[in-house]
Amino acid sequence: MSTTSRLCEIIAQGGKVSTDFEGGDDGFSALARHGYLRKAGVLASVVCNECDAPHSAPIVYEADGYGYYCPDLGFLSLDAARLAAFLPDIPKLIERLSEALGCRRRKSSSVYGKTWRIGAAQIDAATVMLYFHPTLATEDDTRELHHALAREARSEWRLVVTAQGALPMVGLATVRLDDLAEIDVTTGALSVIADPGVLAGVPRKNLGGRPSAHGDLLRLLIAGRIRDASAVDSINAEAREVRDAFAAKYSDRPIPSDSAIKRYIREARGGS
Repeated sequence: MSTTSRLCEIIAQGGKVSTDFEGGDDGFSALARHGYLRKAGVLASVVCNECDAPHSAPIVYEADGYGYYCPDLGFLSLDAARLAAFLPDIPKLIERLSEALGCRRRKSSSVYGKTWRIGAAQIDAATVMLYFHPTLATEDDTRELHHALAREARSEWRLVVTAQGALPMVGLATVRLDDLAEIDVTTGALSVIADPGVLAGVPRKNLGGRPSAHGDLLRLLIAGRIRDASAVDSINAEAREVRDAFAAKYSDRPIPSDSAIKRYIREARGGS
């Protein structure tokens, strides 16, 4: 799992996480080290795996130490170091996304609720206004996002970055954070890996030749299938899978030709 995908997973949980209970992998450590996670006291609860029926239990402070109560085993103490909690530092993430995208008009506080304005990115002659909302997996998520955007000046091209979910919304394009950007595990630098203009549907100038109008979208789909280990070895079979995935996700756009899909598959596999 990439460092950015790890951050998506943590954001989607919507609560505190800890190094110990979340595995303490390199991605988690890098996110904490480079400021994408901030310390937030201790965990509120843990899962008890000591008895026959695993259950959630609130953390309590008793007898000069932390622990929890199990109905079968009574009070079980915990090492305080295991309970150090972290939360995603969303303002820091918004700041770094805005800088990487060269945005203007970033808002340093949320627009409304959990919706943040990343800022305006200039794409050729058009401006794409980018926002961030942690998850777009439920109707409550989309309702809150719409309430937030109603407070903003109307933009022709808008792209919403999220950590989980992609419920369709009229007049809005969405993209998962790990499909838009990547975080270097060593330096913590955030870099953009997809064109926000293409993702938002901005018509592009033809600078010569006939490159696929959906190149970035195809790259995202193909890279996602490789990352999820769902890609198949056969180029022809994989092209059919990518074609079906494209048609399902971008039903309002013309489906790329088979030759274009295969070209991007070969590109993703290093020209094989």
